[in-house]
Amino acid sequence: MADEIFAIELKGITKTFGSVVANDNIHLTVKHGEILALLGENGSGKTTLMNMLSGIYHPDGGSITVRGNEVFINSPKDAFALGIGMIHQHFKLVDVLSASENIVMGTRAQKRQGKAALSAEITEISRKFGLQIDPGKKIYNMSVSEKQTVEILKVLYRGADILILDEPTSALDPELVGEVLEVMRKLAKSGMTMVVVTHEMGFAGEAGDVLAFIDKGVVGEIGEPAEVLSNPKSKRFQDFLGKVL
Repeated sequence: MADEIFAIELKGITKTFGSVVANDNIHLTVKHGEILALLGENGSGKTTLMNMLSGIYHPDGGSITVRGNEVFINSPKDAFALGIGMIHQHFKLVDVLSASENIVMGTRAQKRQGKAALSAEITEISRKFGLQIDPGKKIYNMSVSEKQTVEILKVLYRGADILILDEPTSALDPELVGEVLEVMRKLAKSGMTMVVVTHEMGFAGEAGDVLAFIDKGVVGEIGEPAEVLSNPKSKRFQDFLGKVL
């Protein structure tokens, strides 16, 4: 039987900053269409690991394989070329511009298309992924979930089919967490591959297919969310759950 080709495969990833080991020999795989939820304390190495997938940092050791091919991601531009898009915790949107203007900013479409054609294109992409957005609506008039939808459509417009979401529910009110989770559900239904860095247990348990606990730069526990959350094996993970639940 041939080896399975994963959307992402991390082998022995190590990253240090001076004397601090942020990631220590990490092995992780993400299947096509799978949602991996990464949990861990602040400073545990989760975001550092994702920053290497998005080209912001580079590993000191180990390898990254995307769709069966070992790759070297030297910049966010390289990540986009591989179909990897990162949605950061803090939105990078221009408030006075519309949704469609933000989505195409920095692309050729920004100059070549009129407003009507651009609006039609954004509407088509939105429908394709089950996401609803008013292309002409200004960012300053949008809710948090609408803004996140625009951020997601920005990377989808550029061809990303592997999404990395860094703390998408951080510091949100409970009702807003529900709105963001609904956006995630719609993406999951479209078959999108996602890695979600989060502290939200309910979010990880409901949205994730696989849950991994990162502790001091290593993978402490990994498995199906229901099993991992109901039967934590390590004292560190038990303590972490005790703090956040």
